[in-house]
Amino acid sequence: MTDKKIDIDQMMIDEWRQLGFYYDLDERLGVNQWRFYGSKSGLQNFVKLLDDYTNSPSRDIVFEHDHYGPYMYLKIITLDDQAIITDNAIGGTIADLKKLRKIIADKLSKAEPGQTFNIDKDYGINNTVTAKFFVMADNFDPVSMDELIVSGRQKIVNHKHSPQGLD
Repeated sequence: MTDKKIDIDQMMIDEWRQLGFYYDLDERLGVNQWRFYGSKSGLQNFVKLLDDYTNSPSRDIVFEHDHYGPYMYLKIITLDDQAIITDNAIGGTIADLKKLRKIIADKLSKAEPGQTFNIDKDYGINNTVTAKFFVMADNFDPVSMDELIVSGRQKIVNHKHSPQGLD
């Protein structure tokens, strides 16, 4: 049996492209927002992600959750009593998350490339973070927003933490 080298960078690139959109959390003072970047079809994947989550019977349990994207820090969580967006997760009851899906789908259907829209108090009154959606051109590649991959720094991180790179 031969050891096949795993290309972590390519795995991350593939995960962004499969997700169809890029996200990050901007925690700068006064900003505090999840930012989602994608073409209309890419951001539609976020709507589908919410569809899949809310239509899965296993997600109807309080504190059940899923993580998304190559870094896995976007979390959707089932809560028992409130719709909320925080720096840790986007959560709510299944009914709340279905409402969020509808809000995003409605705003996305009216948006054109180059436009943005926000989700805030229209979803949850106790949000500590907002969600901002950037509608990009049809040929948008979510990988282009990942500074670690684009700059090549991810290769350095991966090498440093791989068995061959450890001292």
